[in-house]
Amino acid sequence: MNERGKLGEADRKYWSPLTPVLNWVASRVPEGAKVLEIGPGHIPFQRADTFVGWLGEGDNFFKCDIDKDSLPFDDNTLDFVYFRHVLEDIYNLFHVCPEMSRAAKAGYVETLSPLAEMCRGIDASSPRWRGYHHHRYFVWNDGGKLCFLSKYPVVEFIDDDQFDAQIAEVLRNQNLYWNTYFLWEDEIDFHYFQHEIDFNITVDYGELIVKAIQASQASTFSFGEDLSRRSAETPKSA
Repeated sequence: MNERGKLGEADRKYWSPLTPVLNWVASRVPEGAKVLEIGPGHIPFQRADTFVGWLGEGDNFFKCDIDKDSLPFDDNTLDFVYFRHVLEDIYNLFHVCPEMSRAAKAGYVETLSPLAEMCRGIDASSPRWRGYHHHRYFVWNDGGKLCFLSKYPVVEFIDDDQFDAQIAEVLRNQNLYWNTYFLWEDEIDFHYFQHEIDFNITVDYGELIVKAIQASQASTFSFGEDLSRRSAETPKSA
């Protein structure tokens, strides 16, 4: 395989939250809002005051298996929920998405983008496989709908050196395209693409992945423009 078609150890990996994105999300949260973060990592969301996850401690942390347990909050008692790089890992999105919609009035979801999920060398130690080895889904924002497509093993057998090289080059030069960005209010509108209903794995799975990448790139381009505009409008401190 052409090494230009994968990221290597010398390439910067954008695993951590991007500061401009964090600031943008924080700016969308009203003052005094009750904010939940699901699955907090080593960089907790700055506006969160309550947390849910597998591991943690403290009066404001609740242990919860989000694949099957209800969030420990009454309906619409949360003003905002922050959910970064967890949704692509879980198995029961049909439970988690409605639960967030039930408990919160609004929120933000961020996952790895389909573009990054198709890139070789993304994961730790820059292996040859595509995306993160533990991710279950491609996830993208298509005009305000959060879309999911299972990441089947067949992705490893898609051979196109030129395509791989183009993906790697985009991700080397444009860090925003590493992720999917999804802001929602009232209810999460989502769709899971199913084999033999929405597509056929042996016929048009690759074509659907390409469409997911295109829709994701269009959404990210618009998001980037809004990010730049809001940054320009923010007064500079003296």
